[in-house]
Amino acid sequence: MYDKVKIFCGPNDYDFNSLYFEESNEYIVGVDSGLEYLEKLNKPIDLAVGDFDSIKKEKYEKLKNNCLEIVKLKPEKNLTDLAFTLDYVYNNIDYNEIEIYGGISGRVDHLLANLNLIKKYEFSMRDNKHFIYILKKGNHKVNNYKKYISFFAIEDVYNFSLKGFKFDLNNYYLSSSDSLCVSNEGNGEIEFTKGKVLVISSND
Repeated sequence: MYDKVKIFCGPNDYDFNSLYFEESNEYIVGVDSGLEYLEKLNKPIDLAVGDFDSIKKEKYEKLKNNCLEIVKLKPEKNLTDLAFTLDYVYNNIDYNEIEIYGGISGRVDHLLANLNLIKKYEFSMRDNKHFIYILKKGNHKVNNYKKYISFFAIEDVYNFSLKGFKFDLNNYYLSSSDSLCVSNEGNGEIEFTKGKVLVISSND
């Protein structure tokens, strides 16, 4: 059982050194171009997945010697590289938590696909400007380290309350089509009795 599965994917526009720090009992995955970030690690890469069309051939040849397992995909496939990776990890690895680095900026359709995946696999995503994760029903203390924090219902949310943030809310019905809770600020507590909330912390 691994404490964390850490998945690095493209687009390669985030600062690896400021986001990643080594933890005990972690499982490291590189997805296609995200594999290039893992050159910086002084330890083996547990898993590499992708068609690797975004990596120069000589760099891929060098990197694969440091990978314990490689799953090479065909360029034409029914799943995105990240979707395949999450399904593979879900079915083959015992873990407590998944963190994804990247997968946020770049093409909007890929971002939307990744937000659909977060509903199923309940991972967190991060780059230098964003931190995205899911909360289930209950009471949660939220520390926000970015300028803004926004809340969206990915399943209709009942009795949604915010306390301690710049804008508080009390027992609100937050539907999946409601954008009321965009661009809040600060830290606080969240409570709701049903549904799932997507939390997005972000900087300008």
